[in-house]
Amino acid sequence: MKHKLTLIYISLMTLLLSLNLSANTLSADKILEQMVSNYGGAEALKKLNNPYQQIWHLNAVARKTQGNDLRNIALPEKLQVKLTYPDSSETRILFGNQGLKIYNDTKQVKAEGPMLDAMRLQRMRLYNPLMLQERAANITLSEKNGRYCLRLNEYGLVTDYHVNKETHLIETVVGTLKMGGMTMQFRTKYNDYRMEEGVMLAHQEIKYAGNVNTAVLTLLATRFIDDSDEVQKMAESDPASEKESVTVRSSLDYSS
Repeated sequence: MKHKLTLIYISLMTLLLSLNLSANTLSADKILEQMVSNYGGAEALKKLNNPYQQIWHLNAVARKTQGNDLRNIALPEKLQVKLTYPDSSETRILFGNQGLKIYNDTKQVKAEGPMLDAMRLQRMRLYNPLMLQERAANITLSEKNGRYCLRLNEYGLVTDYHVNKETHLIETVVGTLKMGGMTMQFRTKYNDYRMEEGVMLAHQEIKYAGNVNTAVLTLLATRFIDDSDEVQKMAESDPASEKESVTVRSSLDYSS
């Protein structure tokens, strides 16, 4: 009899857990659905699922200098970021799971370990609500500091999207990076949302590594690429084949 009661208890707990998980998934789905709508709708957001380009003014607080951040974005596979300062430049290229850095347009290194993971987190920060909706199976929902928190697990990395409950806009994205036995969080705050060709885009990013403010970026221009040949060229180009490279596992720049 005792054994039967134990089995019944286990069955009930399993059922309750299953119901809770279903409710959690449903809530996350509803939030993502509202986010898609508030960002301009599915059709408009498809522009961000195609290649596009952005140029940002970069105030590199930690480096005490100014510069530009040029992004060529072809999600979910490719992200190319070029940081240009008065006396140097750094280009980061992520193509699938391959990462490269090019310093001053000459020295190229292959990224592995924490450096590659940091580049993947940077790409995950750019996922729009439509892309998050496509990854709903890997998203869990909670609440933190009065906001929805959508947690995405991808490539063994964790990224939290903190969403305003009223506007359903992403206010902060936090990516967690493991380096040896240490853990660091990269946090980006998004402000000054405006419509660009029917898509809601943040025009200011404030970046932190841990508790240190590393950079403040202001969006200068966005170009949605609608030429099919240019889209194909940008999405498929792989700069990894152009130069010899060496492997580097550290030396992270937190400016972008």
